[in-house]
Amino acid sequence: MTKDLEETLAGLGPGYRQVVARLAAAPGAPYGAGRRTYSFAPRRRPFARPMLAAASLLVALAFAAILLRDGEQRAAPQAGAAHEYRLADVCDGRSVDEMIRTQNADGSWRNDFLTRRNAAALAKCSGADAKVAYKKAMRNLRVRGLL
Repeated sequence: MTKDLEETLAGLGPGYRQVVARLAAAPGAPYGAGRRTYSFAPRRRPFARPMLAAASLLVALAFAAILLRDGEQRAAPQAGAAHEYRLADVCDGRSVDEMIRTQNADGSWRNDFLTRRNAAALAKCSGADAKVAYKKAMRNLRVRGLL
């Protein structure tokens, strides 16, 4: 026992010294007669290799899922602000349909610049849906005093 523990036990009384002595003599105690000695020899773990193989397989499957999902996102049509601004440049059937789909109910898009840009692109397009979307956009710009 350490000096500090000896002083503490002296202050507590004789009953505590017996309790500490029994605890130290126990088979699993870190100090005392029953203290286990640890060897650094490797232990036999019968399931270590299968568990390592299973963990490796799970990691490989996770990476494959991430890569496949990333590939699907690249193959899918782009979405977001950059895609919205490129729709007016392309001005084919799919981009016109996408402009019409993303138009707000009041005839605007995300901001005034995008509304003007898409309205100009729709003015060049033929088709009933494109003409209706163009008229809605122009009405929105006129009502807000941006024309």
